[in-house]
Amino acid sequence: MKHIKELELNRIKALEEEYHKQGYEVFLEPAPDQLPDFLKSFQPDMIVLKDEEKKVIEVKTRITLSKNPQTREIARLINEQEGWGFEIVVVKIDEDAHRFEGMESCDEEDILYRIEDAKKLIDSGHSEAAFLYVWSASEAALRLLVKKEALDVKSFMPSHIIKALTIEGVISRDHYKLLMSAMKITDTVVHGYKSDDFKSDIIQKIIDFTEEIIKQYDEVLSA
Repeated sequence: MKHIKELELNRIKALEEEYHKQGYEVFLEPAPDQLPDFLKSFQPDMIVLKDEEKKVIEVKTRITLSKNPQTREIARLINEQEGWGFEIVVVKIDEDAHRFEGMESCDEEDILYRIEDAKKLIDSGHSEAAFLYVWSASEAALRLLVKKEALDVKSFMPSHIIKALTIEGVISRDHYKLLMSAMKITDTVVHGYKSDDFKSDIIQKIIDFTEEIIKQYDEVLSA
């Protein structure tokens, strides 16, 4: 949620500047003594005043808006007040890029368990199922690699992570091509389509790559 909050704060600052230029008095996260009586138990993002115009502004992404019941209650209260207006400014983001924020990622033990399960699926002839297991382990391993390298990534979507690790020289161009190809296959298979690019040898390549990441991660922890 950290990146989402930064986006919201940046938009609030931009709005503050816009309203100042238009001659408004602006209060960011107004203190209780700056709030009207009907809002004293709430903390709106912004209040702007100009002549007879009084407006409360909330700045949210669609993600934070859905998790914030305060906004709906503020809107209800303001609608009951004469002379007050209410505006919700929605900050656009790539919601897919942030939908896993706050969730716990698999650790190295979980990743190795998934790889072992994938190997069993390979032995039983379930190659596509094995591939999906291996890819999920690989994604988790890439997040560990980001942590190991202390990289500041804007999104934990796999495509963003792979590009960031390649740009920083953490993974090779060959591994970049392998992972991007695997990601394309995953998107195809997981939605019930057949992938012409799927070859059984890619599973072992992803396993080898993932196990190497875990080995490097363990070496750092034990150093």
